[in-house]
Amino acid sequence: MADPEISSIASLCQKSIPNFFMNQMRNVFGAEIINALVNGIHFLQIVYLFVVLGSWSVMFAHGYPMMDTSSQVSSYHKYSGYVVFMLCMTSWRRACKAPPGYITENSIMKFDNYPYDNLLYTNKLCPTVHIRKLARSKYDRVSNRHVPRFDHYCGWLNQSVGEENYRYFLFFLLVHTVMVIYGSIVTTLLFYGEIVDNDLWNAKFANAITGEDVETDKWVVFQYLVTTHYYLGRVLLLMVVASIPLLGFLGFHCYITARGMTTNEYYKWKKVRRIHGTYKMNYDRAVKEGKVVLSKVSSSGTDNGKEHSEKSESSTTGKVNDDVKVVGLDVPSKSSNIPTTSTADEESDDEEEEIIDPGPFPRNIYDNGIIENMKEVIYPRSLRQDAIKRYKDWYKAEKKIRTKQD
Repeated sequence: MADPEISSIASLCQKSIPNFFMNQMRNVFGAEIINALVNGIHFLQIVYLFVVLGSWSVMFAHGYPMMDTSSQVSSYHKYSGYVVFMLCMTSWRRACKAPPGYITENSIMKFDNYPYDNLLYTNKLCPTVHIRKLARSKYDRVSNRHVPRFDHYCGWLNQSVGEENYRYFLFFLLVHTVMVIYGSIVTTLLFYGEIVDNDLWNAKFANAITGEDVETDKWVVFQYLVTTHYYLGRVLLLMVVASIPLLGFLGFHCYITARGMTTNEYYKWKKVRRIHGTYKMNYDRAVKEGKVVLSKVSSSGTDNGKEHSEKSESSTTGKVNDDVKVVGLDVPSKSSNIPTTSTADEESDDEEEEIIDPGPFPRNIYDNGIIENMKEVIYPRSLRQDAIKRYKDWYKAEKKIRTKQD
C-alpha cells in the first residue's frame, strides 16, 4: 500500500492529490516557480506543508472564533487543537530527520541481527554496493543507500523508512490519522452548532438570482453553510477525504507489524503465495486426473522410489525475482537423485513436464508474535546493547588489525 507503482491508494495519495494541489499553486504563484519546486527532491514535503499549514491557518482564522459562540463545541478544544497541531508538526519533522540506519562496511556488524530464511533472503553480496546483503535489508535506489529492515521510501518525509526510524513513521501516521478524524468531528459539530444556534431549519432562504423564497431543506442549509463558511467547508472536505487513506495506511502498517513483516516483505510474500498456489493447483489437478507418476530414481535414491519425496526447506529453490525465492517450487534437474512426480506422454523425445508438489506453505521466521514484533519496532535490534557491544568489539578488533598492518 505504500508503493504508488503497486497500490492504487498510494498512487492517489502520492501522485493524484499532490498533482491537484500543485496545479492550484501554479494558478496562484505561476507555473515557472512551481515547476522549479516540483523538479526538486522536496516536492512532496512542500505539498505537505502547503496543505497542512494552510488547513490549520483556516482553522485558526475561521474555526476558532466559532468555538467562542458555539453551543456544540467547547472553547477548550482550542487548546487541544494547539496540542494536536504541535504533535502534527513535531512528528513530521522527527520522521523527516530520523535516519533509517545505513549499512556500510563499517556498520554491517551493528545491523546483522536477523537470520537468513533462504526464502525471501539468501546470503549473497549486494550487486550495487558490493557488501554482504543482510537479511531483511534492501538497497534503496532513491537515497542510494543500503537500508536495514527496509520498509519503503516515503516521499512525504523525503526519507527511507527502515529499522531505526520505522517507529517515528508509525507515530507520524498515527498523529495525522487522529488529526483528520478529530478535526472532521469538531468542524462538523461547529456547523451543526450554526444550525442549532441560528435555527436554520426554520429560517427563510431566498434565491440569490430571482429573489424568490426557497423552501428550507437539508440541501439548502448545506449550501448556505458551505457558502457562508467557504474555506472551513473546504478544509472539512479535505479532512474527511484524507481520513480514508490515512486510516487504511495505519491499519495496513499495524497489520504487517503484528505479522512480523515490512511493506517490502508483504509484497514478497504475496508473490510467494501466488506461485505456491499455482503449483499447488497444478499438482492437485494432475493428481485428480490421474496423470501423476513417479519419475525414475537412480540407485542411490532414497526410499527406492516408493513415495513422493517431501522437500525440506534446504532443498532447491525457484526464483520469484531477484530478492524472492520460493523453496521447493522449481523444476529439479534431470540428474537429480530426488524422486519427483511428472506427467507422461506430453512432450516428444520422451521429455516429461514435471509436476511439483510444493508442500505446505512456508512459515515467516521473522514473525515472533504480536508483542515481540511490536518490541522490535519500538526498540530496534540494532539499538540494543548486544548489537552495540558486538559492533564495538568488531571495531576494536579491526582497529588492532589495521594498526599491526601499518
